[in-house]
Amino acid sequence: MRRARYRGLPKPQIEHVFAAVALNLMRLDAWWNGHPLDRTRVSHLARLDLSLAV
Repeated sequence: MRRARYRGLPKPQIEHVFAAVALNLMRLDAWWNGHPLDRTRVSHLARLDLSLAV
């Protein structure tokens, strides 16, 4: 999804819009079903804070 198939044309913008809509629909479906998506990114500072707490 991060790489556009075409460069310099309006088509990449349409690709990005469709990808964003698809991601939002997945997020809404997970939220409506009570299974929110997990956060996969944790900052270095948060990781350090977690390791110091243990």
